[in-house]
Amino acid sequence: MKGWEKINKEINYGRVGAWVSVGSIAVGLSVIVGCSAAVTGSAVPNEAHVAAYQSEVSISMAAASSSKAAADAAEAAFAICEEAVSRSKNDVVAFNAYVDAGNHGETDLRAEASAAASSARETASWFDSVSSELPTQLSGLFAELAANLRSSAVVIESDHSADEINSISDTSNSIRKSIFDECGSL
Repeated sequence: MKGWEKINKEINYGRVGAWVSVGSIAVGLSVIVGCSAAVTGSAVPNEAHVAAYQSEVSISMAAASSSKAAADAAEAAFAICEEAVSRSKNDVVAFNAYVDAGNHGETDLRAEASAAASSARETASWFDSVSSELPTQLSGLFAELAANLRSSAVVIESDHSADEINSISDTSNSIRKSIFDECGSL
């Protein structure tokens, strides 16, 4: 223990404690004095910061609005695509009934031809009526199918060869496939 006594005498804790106390009081007083001083002037917003903030808010609101509009447009286009599938199915059923009647030499061929031509024209009119509500690529395909369906109606109602009807059918099917592929990417 003799070593510890020697160290304690050399450090003199009493003086160190006094200096720490004085230092603490000085720091405390300077904080109190610094915080109690009044600030002169008036509170005015920084106009540059206000303008920048307003600009950021406007941009953010425009982006949110644009995003919502894009989502709404995609949803509307998807609904039109679903309707296109249904209408195409009905048109294909009418066309196939006409082809079957012709292949089997049925006596109601004229009635089936009339029904197929009417279906093609009605479907073409619907595709035309909704094409403006779609994105450009899809709108172009809808217009192309509508034109093809009108041509199909003319061919069905006229004297035609099997090659003519098959060619028109192949073109319609190809355009429909492109439409359904494009609709699938919405």
